[in-house]
Amino acid sequence: MTKYPFVKTVRLGGALFVGTLIGCAAPPPQGGPTPSAGASEGGSGTLDGMLQHDLAKDYAFPWSATRPLTWNDFQGRPPAEGPEAAKTAYTLYSVWKCRGEAFEFRVMVAFRPRASWVRTLVLKDTVQRRTVLAHEQTHFDLAEVHARKMRQAFRHVTDPCRNMDAVVGALADRLAQEEKVEQRRYDTETYHGLRTEQQRAWTLDTRRRLAVSR
Repeated sequence: MTKYPFVKTVRLGGALFVGTLIGCAAPPPQGGPTPSAGASEGGSGTLDGMLQHDLAKDYAFPWSATRPLTWNDFQGRPPAEGPEAAKTAYTLYSVWKCRGEAFEFRVMVAFRPRASWVRTLVLKDTVQRRTVLAHEQTHFDLAEVHARKMRQAFRHVTDPCRNMDAVVGALADRLAQEEKVEQRRYDTETYHGLRTEQQRAWTLDTRRRLAVSR
């Protein structure tokens, strides 16, 4: 199993929020399938069980079009000191295996409430309460865009059950890196949500990409 955890930290300096996106990938186990955070495709209860086990271990819940993030989801305790105003954590999960020549997989992105937190200062400011959460929601939505991209790529792998871990694992790693790069570009271009027009453009484009993919 491979998991790609991501932490989005919003730093507070006066009225200025600066965010950093940090990602790391655990190496796949030798000779076994690789999981990360993902949604559904393919088909065995065993794969579903592996994902549910990881979600439960992380106290995570999957992305949903009908279930946007709220500040109540940020259940972690902020550190006593430090410049951070809020932290958002999510994981991109993927898992696969072969039954003979039949390739089965799951891909999902899930939010990790206990690893995410927000300071009271943000919640008391009506503008920051709204804009920071909207910025973080687009991060989560953008992660779902890339989870769907991974699912689509997995569907079109040629002979995935031959040299499975090398081929599929390399593909998953490359797509996870692409997701990290775009998340960083999103923060750079929006200046972590402070550039209103750029933020609006990214939010609308991410919603459009979700509407035309699955």
